[in-house]
Amino acid sequence: MLVPGAEAGASPDRRSLARLCLLVALVRVSYVLQPLRNDEGGYLLVARQWRTGGPLLYGDYLVDRPPVLLALFRLAATVPWDGAIRVLAVAASVVFVVAGAQAGRRLGGRSGARWAAGAAAAAVCSPALAADQAEGELFAAVLALVALALALVARDATPARRRWWAAAAGVAAGAAPLVKQSALEGLVVLAIVAVLVARAPAPARRRGAAVVAAAGAGVLVPVVGCAAVVVASGADPAGVWRDLVGLRAQALDVIWSSEQRATLTRALQLVGLGLVSGVLGCIAAWWGALRAGATVPWRPGPPAARTGVRRPGGLPPEHLVITALLGYALVAIVAGGSYWPSYGVQLAPAVVVAVAVVAPTAGRAGRRMRAWVGVLATTAAVGSIGMAVVYATVPDVWFQQRAGQWLGATAAPGDSAVVAYGHASILEAADLPSPYPYLWSVPMRTLDPEQDLLRSTLAGGAAPAWVVQVNPLDSWGIDSGGRLRAVVERRYRVVTEVCGTRMWLRADLTREPAPLPEC
Repeated sequence: MLVPGAEAGASPDRRSLARLCLLVALVRVSYVLQPLRNDEGGYLLVARQWRTGGPLLYGDYLVDRPPVLLALFRLAATVPWDGAIRVLAVAASVVFVVAGAQAGRRLGGRSGARWAAGAAAAAVCSPALAADQAEGELFAAVLALVALALALVARDATPARRRWWAAAAGVAAGAAPLVKQSALEGLVVLAIVAVLVARAPAPARRRGAAVVAAAGAGVLVPVVGCAAVVVASGADPAGVWRDLVGLRAQALDVIWSSEQRATLTRALQLVGLGLVSGVLGCIAAWWGALRAGATVPWRPGPPAARTGVRRPGGLPPEHLVITALLGYALVAIVAGGSYWPSYGVQLAPAVVVAVAVVAPTAGRAGRRMRAWVGVLATTAAVGSIGMAVVYATVPDVWFQQRAGQWLGATAAPGDSAVVAYGHASILEAADLPSPYPYLWSVPMRTLDPEQDLLRSTLAGGAAPAWVVQVNPLDSWGIDSGGRLRAVVERRYRVVTEVCGTRMWLRADLTREPAPLPEC
């Protein structure tokens, strides 16, 4: 039984959707005014120096992220303002909401569109999912949901247009893992549809195969484009594969061997954030609705019926896809290994379409899903207000920007710096380069575990002017023999501490220190 207004053919209220998109944009604008986090600052630093012919894919620095993500930061770097990348995230978030409404309408009618759009708006604004940041997970989730929405448009399109919509869905599906490697949701959908088509009767199989082929061709568009970028960069393709894929497996070994307790703590925190944010509750509501058979009845229109992919004896294909997407997202998060809060965003596309199918229904399942969407929205609202208050009243949370700004004001032209360890956003705020290619701690611990390259960099003739010490030099036991400390103490001297961050200046240099900021 459906809640009134859930009829499959109704169109969504465009004015309500426009107001919701405006609200999302306003919330996201408040995030633009907040400081960039470690990854955002690091990606922006890399994007600003991205050049072909360097020793690595992106020039002088190693980043284990795909080219489409760095291309977004490169686009933002054309503007001399750090907040530009979060402006792009504002636009991406609005697209996410519109895609959620479109997918929701085709799965649950007008009511499904409203609930899906509301869930999408809450998810894409929720600090509990780290959605306030312009991270790869956010942009990849947008592409994944766009791919799902376009696939549903293709399902309902006329035969003449179905292939074009399928190709467009393929482009979005292929681009998502080129932003975040694990964002394979669109490809999961394509694989499921291909299997269903292969099992269809012969006439429908031929028609469905043409649609699947069009989607596959769409997938190849961004893949070929990225391959062209790799070729143009002069980087070794095998090395690129190692940096973008192989390094992840190596890094997991390092993470679990050197900080197992911290990793498990983050995993528990991620589960807690999933509960507080409401996304895990929405997933539980989906499973409960499936067991109770309490979902919007699947009513394929004439175009959908002609695809021949219906499974009369089991779940409707759309419901099968949603279940597979939720399962895949959970597996991908577990396999991620580091369990940062932003991992939770990967659940958002599948949660949005699950909400569209269950929330419009009457009965216990629908009430539970609607309640969890309420939790999702409440958490996003409270979190966004809380973030604004914290950043307005607690100076400590700005320490990376304050340290970077002091460093930039004190440094002389031609200076460079190394941060121990990670916190590349300090270099970005200072607008200083680094002679050391590993801006993040995990690549350093994975590829320079004995710190041979770091020590030779600090001891060599082109040593950086500054060493910025955020963490102990022996963090993770990486300098247990004290060799790095010996080099630092021999060649550098402490000039001050900025917001708890120790600033070492090369002993043969002098600089007039800028006034210390408020911390």
